[in-house]
Amino acid sequence: MKTLADHYFSSSLDYLETLGLDSQRVLSAIKFNEYHNIKTQQLSPRISLDSYNSLLDYAQHTLNEPLFGFKLGQQIRTADFGVLGYLIESSHNLESAIASLLTYDSLVADIGKAEFEKQDDIALIRWLPDTSCSPQVILRNMTAWVSVIRQLLNPKLSPSSISLSQPLSETDKKTLTAWFHCPIEINAKFNQIEFPISYLGLPFKTDNTQIHQALKQVSDLQLSRFKSKQSVTEKVNHLLLAKNDLYDCNLLRTASALNLTARTLQRHLKRENTAFSSLFETERKRRIRLYIGKYPFSIIAIKLGFSDQSSFNRAFKRWYDCSPLFYLKKQ
Repeated sequence: MKTLADHYFSSSLDYLETLGLDSQRVLSAIKFNEYHNIKTQQLSPRISLDSYNSLLDYAQHTLNEPLFGFKLGQQIRTADFGVLGYLIESSHNLESAIASLLTYDSLVADIGKAEFEKQDDIALIRWLPDTSCSPQVILRNMTAWVSVIRQLLNPKLSPSSISLSQPLSETDKKTLTAWFHCPIEINAKFNQIEFPISYLGLPFKTDNTQIHQALKQVSDLQLSRFKSKQSVTEKVNHLLLAKNDLYDCNLLRTASALNLTARTLQRHLKRENTAFSSLFETERKRRIRLYIGKYPFSIIAIKLGFSDQSSFNRAFKRWYDCSPLFYLKKQ
């Protein structure tokens, strides 16, 4: 189950309180009962993505605010990210902060995956949300990243461009453009922030090496505990997500990385109503969106772990009922 930290969820309720909405009435309206479960220790202190979606969607409709996630993201504080927020705050520079985000993001929410790339004089951070994330969740996440960096570096700092996978009205697009101070692309392939690569070396005013190291140890411990509570399916998915490519990725190697035998891993996954082949195929299909149009088909086949391009073509035809070339032309 996709979840987020209680403090990140609660910060949304705190903002709604400032707008005159009573927290208890809001929770009652979305039929939320997870706090009871947390207090009785039936569940770990994490909130489901379903409840988070419901909260932000309820706020959007109740307040008649189509950009509620954007407004919420503007109000973010480093404390709302928990220990990760303080880890970022004590980082030496932006590049160090991004490294912390990539490593420990799941402590705040494991509802998507952050990726970082350098391309000539441009750097970009991309967020691949879980398919069930609502548009408001995506808006909050993208806005919060820029808001926090402005707080730590310079209130006038602006990205080079923002890409959002969702549609927006012209009015809403102008509102975002005015705040981000950069072009906004909508209906984009990815949700991502591009910025000059020179920003990476900008020093944080709150840089504190000793505190940063201490917080890193705390974060490592929390991450280890969080992973130990994950289902085997979630652990396999995280392993697949973390790999640069899927070449030479198979059941045996994945089981070994989890300190299990292949048979034991199969048994655990069967108990969770899935199989390694199904998870592996899902990850292959997710990466196709990233690769197609960017690399030749022969390279994509290798990156996705196929023995040759013919095998890739056959699998693609089975998934999308067309050839990779026809699919690319349609896109």
